[in-house]
Amino acid sequence: MKSSFVFILTFIVALMLEGLTFPAEFIWFRPEWALLVVLYWVIALPLRVGVGVAWFLGLLVDLLQGGVMGQHSLTYVLITFMCVVLYKRLRMYRRWQQALFVFLLVSINQLVGFWLDHYTGDAEPTLMIFMPAIVTALLWPWCFIILRSVRRIYSIR
Repeated sequence: MKSSFVFILTFIVALMLEGLTFPAEFIWFRPEWALLVVLYWVIALPLRVGVGVAWFLGLLVDLLQGGVMGQHSLTYVLITFMCVVLYKRLRMYRRWQQALFVFLLVSINQLVGFWLDHYTGDAEPTLMIFMPAIVTALLWPWCFIILRSVRRIYSIR
């Protein structure tokens, strides 16, 4: 019961951070908070947080950002599936190696989002679409430390 509350609370905080508004010139530096939290919980506890949770959180992010419905759900499910398959290997990597993997996963998220936005006529081709992946990867070690501390404090297994 306590662990479910902690999961929900971390996802709520991630959604609140996802909903923060950025000035127009810094919009490309906006990290993918919800995906970052999902990645941590999938790597830490893949039997408790999986594809279903990622799908639901992706729907909430779609509602929050007002984009194409199902865009984040699709990418979150694909990314979560990759993490569930590779979670044992990911645990063995150092934090910087995990951050590189997070960069690749968030880049997939950004590419699918760009593709859908470009298809609907809302996006211009630019390499700046990878900036959120870079920022999210740089935040990974800090997010990992904070969420691992929360997990240890509340003895979540």
